[in-house]
Amino acid sequence: MHIDGSLEGSIIAKSNVVIGKSGNVNGSINAEHLVVSGKLMGNCECAIVEILPQGRIEGEVRARELIIEKTAEFVGHSITHKDNEIKHSFDKSKNIPSNTPKKVENVGDTK
Repeated sequence: MHIDGSLEGSIIAKSNVVIGKSGNVNGSINAEHLVVSGKLMGNCECAIVEILPQGRIEGEVRARELIIEKTAEFVGHSITHKDNEIKHSFDKSKNIPSNTPKKVENVGDTK
C-alpha cells in the first residue's frame, strides 16, 4: 500500500505500507514493513519501521527493527521486540469475541 495523500484512521496490512513524501497519516498502522517519507501522527506496530529523510513519526513505535535515517524525525516512544514477540492485529483474530448471545439469568425481583 502506498499513501501519497491524507488519510485518517487505522491501517492493517499483511505486507508493506509506504507513506510517500506528500503522504500524511493520522492514525495507527499495523503492517509487516513500514516506510515513512511523509508524516505519521499515531502509533505503529510492525516488524520493520524505516523513517527516511524528510520522514516524521510522532507516536509510539513497536518494532523488531527501527531505522531512522539522517534528517528524519522521530518524536515519541519506541519498543523493540525479538522476532517471536511481534504480534500483529491481523494475527489476533482468534481473540475477537464472538457475537453469540449469552444467556442472562434473572437474579431476583427488586421489590
